[in-house]
Amino acid sequence: RLWYRMKHLLNRNTKANSQKNIHAHYDLGNAFYSLWLDDTMNYSSAWFEGDLTKPLREAQNAKVRRALAMAQVQPGDRVLEIGCGWGALAEMGTTDFQANVTGVTLSTEQLAFANTRMQRLGVADRADLRLQDYRDIQDAPFDAICSVEMVEAVGRAYWPTYFQTVARLLKPGGRACIQSIVIDDSLFDRYISSTDFIQQYIFPGGCLPCPREFRREAAAAGLEVEDEFSFGPDYAETLRRWRDKFLAARTEVLQLGFDERFMRLWEFYLAYCEAAFDKGNINLVQYTLVKPMLSKI
Repeated sequence: RLWYRMKHLLNRNTKANSQKNIHAHYDLGNAFYSLWLDDTMNYSSAWFEGDLTKPLREAQNAKVRRALAMAQVQPGDRVLEIGCGWGALAEMGTTDFQANVTGVTLSTEQLAFANTRMQRLGVADRADLRLQDYRDIQDAPFDAICSVEMVEAVGRAYWPTYFQTVARLLKPGGRACIQSIVIDDSLFDRYISSTDFIQQYIFPGGCLPCPREFRREAAAAGLEVEDEFSFGPDYAETLRRWRDKFLAARTEVLQLGFDERFMRLWEFYLAYCEAAFDKGNINLVQYTLVKPMLSKI
C-alpha cells in the first residue's frame, strides 16, 4: 500500500508529469475509444433528462448544450474549453451557439481527431484547438469557460492553480461551467490518505474533489458558485452503455493489439465506476461559477 501511495505521489501533475499522465490514458488510440464511445466522442457522462432509455448520442448532446447554456454563451463570444477532448463541445459551441472556441488538451491523439472534425464541419476558422497546458494560456479574457471532467485529473496540489487560472482567464461578470465527479464529503479524508484502483491503474495523478473542497477552492480564487446541478445516476447509466459496447467490441479491441489483461482491467474499471455511482459514494455535478463584476483578479 505504501508503494502505491508513493507511486501516486510521484505522479503529481507538474507540467511535465501532466503530459505523461494524460498520455497514459488518452493516447491509447482514437480507434480504441471509437469502438465503445458513441459517435459524439464524449468521454464524460451524458445527461438523460429523466429518460434513461434515451439514445446515448442525444443525452451526450444534452449535457454539452446545458454546459454551454449555463455559461451563457452567446453568438460571437470567446469561449475557452479546458480539456477539449475529441472536440464535442467545440463542435456544438461553434455550430449551434455560433461562438469562437479555444480548446486545450495534452493529448496528441485527441487534438488530431478534433482538428480534423472542425475542418470537416467547416468551422476551423472559429475553433482554435491547441496542444497546451491550461496553465500556459495567456490570451485572456474569455467571455465564458467550460471544463468537463478535467478538474479530476489536475491533482489536489494543483486545485488552487486550476481555479485561479479559471478566474484569471474569465472576464468580470463571465461564467464558467465546470463538470466534475465528486466524492462524498464524509469519505474525502479517507480517500485522499490512500490510493485507489483508479489512481493506480487508470488515471495516474488524478484526485476527486468533494463538494466542500470544490466550493472552498472556487471561493478562494474569487469565484462565486451560482448553480449546482447533480446527475450521478446518469453517469451510472452512461457507464453501463460504455461497458456493454466495450465488451461487444472485444474482438476488435484485441485486434488493435491489446491483451486479455487489458480487457479485464478496463471491464473492471467501467464496472467499478458504475457501482460507485449507483451506491452514491461519488456523484456528478455541473457547477456554474461567476467572476464578480468588481473582481480584482
